Amino acid sequence: MDKEEFVIEQKHLHQTIDDYKEVISDTQLKLKNLPALYPDQERRIAEQERLLHKVNKLENSLKKPYFARIDFYNNESSIKDICYIGKIGVTDYDNKVITVDWRAPISSLYYDSNVGPASYIAPEGKIFGELQLKRQYDIENSILNSFNDVDTVSNDEILKPYLSVSADKRLKNIVASIQSEQNVIIREPIVNNLIIQGVAGSGKTTVALHHIAYLVYNNRDYYDANQYIVIGPNKFFVDYISSVLPDLDVDGVKQFDFVDFASHYLNTNFEIKNSLDNFNVSNSKHPDDNFSYYRTSLEFQKFIKEYMKNFEENMLPKSDLEYKNIKILNFLEIEKEYYSINKKTSDTISKRIDRAILLLSKKIDDRKTDILNKSLKNVLKENNTNKQKENAKDNQSLKKELDASGTNILKRYFKKIKFNIYDIYKNILVEVKSNNKFDCEIDIKLNELKKGIIEFEDLTPLMYIYYIINGAEEFKNYRHVVIDEAQDYNLFTFFMLKKILPNSTFSIYGDLAQSLYSNRSVNSWEDVVEKVFDNNISIKYLNKSYRTTIEIMNEANKINKQLGYSLAEPVIRHGTDVQYINATNTSKSILEQINYMKEKGCKTIVIIGKNMNEVDKMYHDLNSQINIEKITSKNYNFSNNICITTGYLSKGLEFDGVIIYNVTNNNYDINNKLDMKLLYVSMTRALHELCIIYNQDLLKILS
Repeated sequence: MDKEEFVIEQKHLHQTIDDYKEVISDTQLKLKNLPALYPDQERRIAEQERLLHKVNKLENSLKKPYFARIDFYNNESSIKDICYIGKIGVTDYDNKVITVDWRAPISSLYYDSNVGPASYIAPEGKIFGELQLKRQYDIENSILNSFNDVDTVSNDEILKPYLSVSADKRLKNIVASIQSEQNVIIREPIVNNLIIQGVAGSGKTTVALHHIAYLVYNNRDYYDANQYIVIGPNKFFVDYISSVLPDLDVDGVKQFDFVDFASHYLNTNFEIKNSLDNFNVSNSKHPDDNFSYYRTSLEFQKFIKEYMKNFEENMLPKSDLEYKNIKILNFLEIEKEYYSINKKTSDTISKRIDRAILLLSKKIDDRKTDILNKSLKNVLKENNTNKQKENAKDNQSLKKELDASGTNILKRYFKKIKFNIYDIYKNILVEVKSNNKFDCEIDIKLNELKKGIIEFEDLTPLMYIYYIINGAEEFKNYRHVVIDEAQDYNLFTFFMLKKILPNSTFSIYGDLAQSLYSNRSVNSWEDVVEKVFDNNISIKYLNKSYRTTIEIMNEANKINKQLGYSLAEPVIRHGTDVQYINATNTSKSILEQINYMKEKGCKTIVIIGKNMNEVDKMYHDLNSQINIEKITSKNYNFSNNICITTGYLSKGLEFDGVIIYNVTNNNYDINNKLDMKLLYVSMTRALHELCIIYNQDLLKILS
């Protein structure tokens, strides 16, 4: 690193910080003058929010206004652009560019191009020129520690500073370390549907969130941030990534786990039976014999569709439309009108009922005089004075109803139809049982439904029934959906999400090697491509693992080999060997490993057991000796540096050090795919240190 150049870069950093402070000062001055500039209150409030957000972004960026620089000579204009790239782009009030946003078209040169002839795609077309410099900065607390010039796209020097730090810092610095193959996916246009198959540690979540940030930035003139959705596997995971989007200058993106999404759609709160705490890792039934799998299959979707078709054909009340014993419309007339409605223009039962009410109200309006005359005759033919008065009162009441074209009468008529989705679902299951399928399991399920007990596998069928009846008007405004850990969904769920979000494109991220739910997981991405998206979606692959060291990934690849999946390619980052400890006292060995990992600089350490029973017992042993936090599906606050949890709850997360215990042939069956996937997930959570503890009988494929 040249000393003179370092002094020049120091001066530039100080100048950039001063420029930021000047923009902050100018923005604050504008905030004070808003009442004079914007007399209209609504516009003033909107502008105030925008400016306050701008000040907040600038103040947060003062400690590290940029992370890279590129010098690009434009062949056409003969101008050399010197761009300092940051998490946000900043321009002063004279329109002078201070820093360039990492999502801007020219910034792709940093991620995608070698020094030398290069090009990038701009709104006006492809720009050709020469990339003369690509520089990376280490800036902390507004101080330049160092810089590094790199010549190539995948130079290891770009990655080393970011891969060697602790987990909490990695999460904040991922923009600077995006790799070329990741950047291609991040910059995919919003119109494209994508499936990303990525090995553990390949940066799937990183890419997913940066793709959202890129789309929000580059489509900000067309869509708001609240028109994007991220769906994660559980609340813990959603909470874990919730701080990343604001750090990427993205606010307002909707974030759900699938249960919350279903709850929001159905407008119902429910407890899900068999939460992850009761995860069954030994469920190895063949899908054809698995009732849980059937409920998330397209076979069941087709069964429900046929049932609901028959339901609608027989749902109308078998009675005439009457008011106070006066016939308004004949049942056959109502039936004919309803079933003549075009199902393409009125695509839900609710819309068809609304359409029927409109058409039938016109008929009633045309017959208003005849109906009232008939009612008046009833009044006049009565000899009993009291009865005559009662009929006269009814006549006046009828007149009011007819003045409104009988709309309220029709609404009450159609309200007789029972649209309780849970009752409909129970009836559907009875129909499935009548086809000699899953007799015992359906009886158990029906008893659970009577008690209000819902399983994860019930959510998609319930949503589909609701959709056929009510549609999804509220969700038509969304434009892009990211689904993370998508290998745990089946075809029916993808089908349903596509139905509910018809105007959205999808980015689907997952790893088939980490699908832990054989009772509902997708078997191949090709099935999703063909059976759900009609080939209007492309599969992309992330095969490099950036999370773990070569030593850790080599051990984890033994599991991949056993499963028959392609091996992950670790990047060139060496660390210590994976430790295998034969322990007669497991808790004592865990405590020793925690101390060892702390000495090695690990800030976050996780202890992983196979299931919650194991975790509960070990937590009881350790809690009196160290400050440790137990992570369950109901405890999502990951606030401690040392925690204990299960492999399935750790999925999607990463830690500096990982300790897995009870890794024996008795506890993990090498012929059980689910067991192997669970162990693979557990091993690949580690950034720097991995320790595997066993007692006498280490799992064969690891020995």
